[in-house]
Amino acid sequence: MKRFFKLLSAVAVSLFIVSCSTNSATSEQVHSDLYSDAYSYLTPEAIVYASSISNLISTFPKFRNDAVNREVTSLKNSLTDYLNSVREFNQFSKNRSLNDFEKNYKKIQKLRKFMMQEDDEVLNRYMVKIKTNMNLLEAAQSKNMETNSMSSN
Repeated sequence: MKRFFKLLSAVAVSLFIVSCSTNSATSEQVHSDLYSDAYSYLTPEAIVYASSISNLISTFPKFRNDAVNREVTSLKNSLTDYLNSVREFNQFSKNRSLNDFEKNYKKIQKLRKFMMQEDDEVLNRYMVKIKTNMNLLEAAQSKNMETNSMSSN
């Protein structure tokens, strides 16, 4: 009789473990499907450019000029909004954040003449990398949209 209860306990524990692992695998599959649907329209190269912009936002240095730092904060906010709009495929928000980015970019360019040379060089490197990755991201999205519209015809 003891042997029967031990066997019954072992079977119950085994079933419980199998049930938990199946549920975990199922939830991972559901999460994976949701994740892939949210980014399905982005090409791998677009994801690389967006990641690069995100990395530049997070590593942007502080400068000795407070006015530049304020504009950089605004620029970073508009870039974050832009990346969120790209991820959500919200064209209206994307265009608005692009306009905000351009305004901040121009203000920063005007403020550069008041910066120390070494700060100006660092700022210029970041600005060039951001602008380049944004242009590449826009081009990748345009190319992807053209490809998708051609394939649907």
